[in-house]
Amino acid sequence: MTLHPLRVATLLLALGSATGCTALGKIGQVVMDPSIPVGALSDQPTEVAFSLHASPTINTNPHSLDATVPGEAMEPTPYAVSLRASDPLALTEQVAGLLEHLQALFPAMSPVEPNDEQAPAHSPTEHEGPGSYDAKDVRFDVAAPSQKATSSIATPVAIKILQLRDDSLLRNSLYTQLDQDLAKALRSTYIRDDDYLLAPGQFKFVRFEPIAADTRFIAVIAKFNDITNADWRQVIRIAPRGRQVVLAVTLDGTQILLQEES
Repeated sequence: MTLHPLRVATLLLALGSATGCTALGKIGQVVMDPSIPVGALSDQPTEVAFSLHASPTINTNPHSLDATVPGEAMEPTPYAVSLRASDPLALTEQVAGLLEHLQALFPAMSPVEPNDEQAPAHSPTEHEGPGSYDAKDVRFDVAAPSQKATSSIATPVAIKILQLRDDSLLRNSLYTQLDQDLAKALRSTYIRDDDYLLAPGQFKFVRFEPIAADTRFIAVIAKFNDITNADWRQVIRIAPRGRQVVLAVTLDGTQILLQEES
């Protein structure tokens, strides 16, 4: 079967028009939205999003104290008394002295010998307010309120998400060095960092963004209260091109968990 030259030309023109329309359509989309990637996915910089979660028990403060605990203090009443002595004999003498002192101050309250033919009698007394007692070696005071350590209180924690060319300097750095000058401590391995502050129990999602062309590692460091006993850094290797990755960052107690979500 022989195709007529005119038909062949018409077919080629139609195919060319279709291809041209597709290309023009793509160009139009890119012009309207410059964020649309051009080219195959494998040629695009890797994009990374972050799922940040802080547990309710993060970054506890080991030095937290409750306010005054009144439950263990004696209630201030007119007749409260506190006796202190270095040995049982001295305490016995203080108790005896206290009884003699009270009987001298309040003779109306001294016991009356009951008569077989009469009901128990008591001398009349006057209602008086609390007085001043100055017996020797006897102290009248109320126990001072006390402070008691309670369960540690969770506090917000500051974190940094880093892009690095290499992870060797980070893994061999002290936190104090990074806290003073991050870029100086990491030198040429440092590319950029982003700061976040997470409260206990908070969740935050950071949207996809392309990484820098030289980035080969993503790292997270956290500023815990007890940095000496904390697992304050985590690092993960990442492909520079052709991927979309969600990294889960979990802060639990005094440690960081960094992993790629499936």
